[in-house]
Amino acid sequence: KFIVCNADEGDPGAYSDRYLLEKQPHSVLLGMMIAGYIAGADTGVIYIRGEYPEAISITQEAIDELHKQGLLGQQILGSGFNYNFKVIGAQGAYICGEETALLSSIEGQRPEVRVRPPYPVQQGLFNKPTVVNNVETLACIPWIIKNGGASFASIGTGRSTGTKLISLDGYFNKPGMYEVDMGTPLSVVVNELGAGFRSPVKAMHIGGPLGGLVPVEKINDLAVDFESFSKNGFLLGHASVVCLPENFPIVKYLEHLFRFTAHESCGKCFPCRIGSTRGAEMLKKAQGGDYKIDRTLFNDLIETLEIGSLCALGGGLPLPVKNALQYFDKELSSYFKKS
Repeated sequence: KFIVCNADEGDPGAYSDRYLLEKQPHSVLLGMMIAGYIAGADTGVIYIRGEYPEAISITQEAIDELHKQGLLGQQILGSGFNYNFKVIGAQGAYICGEETALLSSIEGQRPEVRVRPPYPVQQGLFNKPTVVNNVETLACIPWIIKNGGASFASIGTGRSTGTKLISLDGYFNKPGMYEVDMGTPLSVVVNELGAGFRSPVKAMHIGGPLGGLVPVEKINDLAVDFESFSKNGFLLGHASVVCLPENFPIVKYLEHLFRFTAHESCGKCFPCRIGSTRGAEMLKKAQGGDYKIDRTLFNDLIETLEIGSLCALGGGLPLPVKNALQYFDKELSSYFKKS
């Protein structure tokens, strides 16, 4: 059995994994060890984004120190529990943030998304039972073991419990990393922690390229929890915030999202591979001349991406596109045929 930490943090604007691995590596390592003890796994694999060389070296140093202290290896402290770590530096493929592509990459294969079932907990790394979790989840485990699940669950709201690390970009007066209780109003994050915007902003892309595109007028309707984002048609994800300035065309941003998906697609399923390319082509053509996009064709395209893609890369792209069509229709309407 294996415990795998998915630290391939490739979403623009997200730095929570980097912060934890560079500043609190022992929280993550201890979380993986506890998970291994509970699941009966003796190996932890940490797959770290290649663009984070400091995170890779700091994590390896922390592992080496645990070995020196006799807290890793065979028969740890005479307990009968064996555990070792393997650190792997990724090579810059965004698709490896998807858990099955990540497992294929660790095995030395082309990082393509696998069809499920079987799920990783049944047949994962080298066809053995594997638990894949993200950095933030694993870093919470030591606190939960020490203080109890009820204490952790008492923080937050509804099914969104605990705390959340949020990355605010350079369009805020006070950019940086903040930890907030789940359920904290988004207005508090934007206006109090971030101290508002330093220049006019029309939307915030929250949770990476596949997250929700939130217009600024919706800030007061949302809180940092999964329920309020889902209810309003957005996705919280890992809660990184990338701002779109007032003067940046939404159509150009949508073209960028399609191109990003086309570039990072593993190519295994055609809705993602071909659909993202066609979307980018249509949006670029509409900006350059007399061509107008057929709304029915465009809606069919994003529906095919949404329901036909194997993973969240192609399947998640339609969400910010739909958000843009809903909230910025006035700006986008000139690029579409009049129905």
